[in-house]
Amino acid sequence: MALSDVRSKLRLEYDDSGTPPQLSDEQLNRAITRAVTAINLNLERAYAIVDEDFQPNLEADDEEALLLQAMITVCAMMQSKTARNFSFSSGDKKIDKTKQPDYWAKLGQSYEARYQQMVSERNPDYGTETVLLTPQIYGND
Repeated sequence: MALSDVRSKLRLEYDDSGTPPQLSDEQLNRAITRAVTAINLNLERAYAIVDEDFQPNLEADDEEALLLQAMITVCAMMQSKTARNFSFSSGDKKIDKTKQPDYWAKLGQSYEARYQQMVSERNPDYGTETVLLTPQIYGND
């Protein structure tokens, strides 16, 4: 499977329909690379990205885990990107973008829960190690 295919699926997952894209290919590649490292550790796999292709080819279940893990990183990136958003009002018009970081934090936590559930079903030893490779996303709860 090509890296560009996974990047396209990831872009569809977080609905990057705006122009220009909200996250660059380099940022998405970073999220995917972190996800590969996580599933290699958490699912005891040996995937690598070689010349823009996954080696060995991703299994369907592993691809889903990879996308979930990458979305956790994407949500953290978007949370950081929207942290400086503003609120503005003029007369009867109001624009409030200050809640976007919390939205991305909650979405990231949801992906994190789904990822942990999927991995724990496939790897009974998941979570028993002292080091878990899953970024933590914090909201204003």
